[in-house]
Amino acid sequence: DKVSIFANYLNGFSNVAPSEVIDQGTGETRRIVFDPEHASQFEIGTKLNLLNDRLFATLSYYDIQVENIVLGSGFEATQDGERYSRGFEARITASPVEGLNLVAGFSHNNSKVTKAAENDDFLGKRPESAGPKTLANLWASYRFSEGKIEGFGLGFGGNYASENMIFNRNLGGTFTLPSYAVLNAAIFYDVDKFSVNLKLNNLTNEDYFNGWSTINPQAPRNFAAALTYKF
Repeated sequence: DKVSIFANYLNGFSNVAPSEVIDQGTGETRRIVFDPEHASQFEIGTKLNLLNDRLFATLSYYDIQVENIVLGSGFEATQDGERYSRGFEARITASPVEGLNLVAGFSHNNSKVTKAAENDDFLGKRPESAGPKTLANLWASYRFSEGKIEGFGLGFGGNYASENMIFNRNLGGTFTLPSYAVLNAAIFYDVDKFSVNLKLNNLTNEDYFNGWSTINPQAPRNFAAALTYKF
């Protein structure tokens, strides 16, 4: 009832949608039908319940091997690749004192194309679909439980993402979206059947982007309000 250990193994396949590529010689478009990708995954981890139910944590390590992956698009696409994805994940929820709640998450992922017999533009590179190597989030909130301000609360936290190589090839070079950290804050009032939540997102008005071979601007500083009444 304090510590548990888990492990799992998965072996399966995933169908790949057909792709249309342009013949660079004739300019004609042709349709390519692919075989399924094949993958195997191993994961091991632990779940913790400590400090008299005040701290819950899940820690895990995984290793994924994928074969028969499709590399390239547009003018050229081949299905001869292999890659791995290995990483660590942690999720923690804590209530160290009455009224204080903490939620945190962290993940780190290493991924590389290890085989690309007919398309070495990707060989040895981090896949463009892998996303940032490191992601982290933290949210802390405190709710007053007595006195004239009973039911009022404050929250603060944010999200972090390391740089993201959305174009990463030996011949074409690398295009990287920069890392970012976005901070948010909230104030709320919650009693019985009634609650009000006011939140300010992206406090510092950070310019940040995500994408997969694309650049997608994310929301600037913005304000949100929510009103709830339970019948």
